[in-house]
Amino acid sequence: EGGLRLVPMLAPPPFTLQLARDDDRSLHAINPAYARRFFAGVAGDVPLRGIRMTPRPYIEPAPEMALRVLFAGGSTVQGYPHPKRLSAASYLQEMLRDLHPGRQIEVINAGITAASSFVVARTVEDGVAALPVDLVVVYTGHNEFYGVYGAASLDQGGGSLWSKRVRYALMHLRLTRLVGGVLSAFRGSGSEPTALVEVMGRADAVEANDPARAQAAANLDGSLRDLADLCRRRGVPLVLCTVASNERGFAPARGEPPLGNLERTRYQDLLAAGGRQHSAAAALEALQQARALWEDDAYLHFLRGRHLESLGDGTAARTAYQQARDLDPRPWRAVGDLNGVVRRVAGETGALLAKVDESFRRHSPTAGVGWELMADHVHPTTAGQLLLARAIVAALAQAPEPWGTASAGQLRTDLDYRRHLGDLPAERLAVVRNMAALFGAPPMDRGNESRKSELDRQAETLWAQLSDAERRGVGNWLQAQGPDLMPLNVAEALFAARDYRRARDYYGAARLEEPYTVWGDLWATLRWTRCAQLTGLPLGPT
Repeated sequence: EGGLRLVPMLAPPPFTLQLARDDDRSLHAINPAYARRFFAGVAGDVPLRGIRMTPRPYIEPAPEMALRVLFAGGSTVQGYPHPKRLSAASYLQEMLRDLHPGRQIEVINAGITAASSFVVARTVEDGVAALPVDLVVVYTGHNEFYGVYGAASLDQGGGSLWSKRVRYALMHLRLTRLVGGVLSAFRGSGSEPTALVEVMGRADAVEANDPARAQAAANLDGSLRDLADLCRRRGVPLVLCTVASNERGFAPARGEPPLGNLERTRYQDLLAAGGRQHSAAAALEALQQARALWEDDAYLHFLRGRHLESLGDGTAARTAYQQARDLDPRPWRAVGDLNGVVRRVAGETGALLAKVDESFRRHSPTAGVGWELMADHVHPTTAGQLLLARAIVAALAQAPEPWGTASAGQLRTDLDYRRHLGDLPAERLAVVRNMAALFGAPPMDRGNESRKSELDRQAETLWAQLSDAERRGVGNWLQAQGPDLMPLNVAEALFAARDYRRARDYYGAARLEEPYTVWGDLWATLRWTRCAQLTGLPLGPT
């Protein structure tokens, strides 16, 4: 092992990379490959796609008045299913710049797909060791069961935080990596890369009485306390966020009733009667009879919530929806107890608390959070990402200087932020199509068939609203023709059609989406400026 540590190629991917140096300044970026260090040996050796960090560039040393934020979590922090420039991290950066106009603000997006709190804690440890930060924000809790190093994940078998630390350390021995590389070479390339949600969906169900539920809460508690201790030792303020999920719209998995044959048949008949589109009162009566046979069926409570909501009893519906979420045998969403863990750790360690779940409920119908703010089961819409950023800003009012000294009255409207960062029609179409594909395939398809149909209708409407040039750009992108960045591809088609006003919006978005690449920011900046000239806009010093 000591000898192999002299071989650089066997080292796990570092958190940052140095790209260039000029005298006493150096250009760095977050390493896109860093996230892969957590997937070694934890996904049944299935090739995965989409495991990549946001390659955010930054310069060292930072200016004297600069403030840097490390924002860690899972795919919600990354911004999925939206472009990364429309993530909560990007909105938070713009809001903090408005609140601190005399400072340079950098929000480093350290989101990793399917990251459990164990992974988030290790990411923050590596992040604050690699670059100086002035604030840490953590949004985690949804991946405590099926996420990487989760309590029910493949090839991990649950286990305590101690056992996870041991496994993680073993996976990063140079000898382990060498042997794994040799075995992979002998096995060959194997199958095509698979979506992570499909791989993690092969793990076992987690019933209401499964010990993995208590283990997930313990893992989250321990990881958050590790983070609080690290930030306290570093003298860096920490913001812990509660998490929001789709309570009203996303159907839970259907469990198998632990009943005898006759009772099971009667139960299934009553459940089917409760799901039919007839009188809500009659349906609720059938579901109440089924409930007497088996109380812990998440899908039963979900149906109760729908009928109670249709009758106008939003408070009772919200209770039923939350029961469905907490009893879901496939807990892709954080159960209520996990938000309780976040609140308790924040209170006991002195961390700041961003009450994201409460904010989402205040901006939702009485019956609970639904499709208005959620793109799927846990990932917010663009409006939800903005709401997440605003909840963090609200929590910073209690932070020490310089964070707690700004006035929230300086913030712009949601529409202003969306326009500034480039909320584009073609990308809204791409998001809807991606969500339709998600709900049209296992494991998300069952129980959500109506959502798939609704998304298909939305996609047709959005496609009809695009201009001919926008459609050509989208078509070129889908066929891998032209630039591989959708906004840039559409911008080129619009420019060719002499639609310079729309082209400028897409070029502006391309500048923000992929910085420090020729086709991302340099060419897009030239075209963006040219479109301004052609539409008669004055060119200022910028």
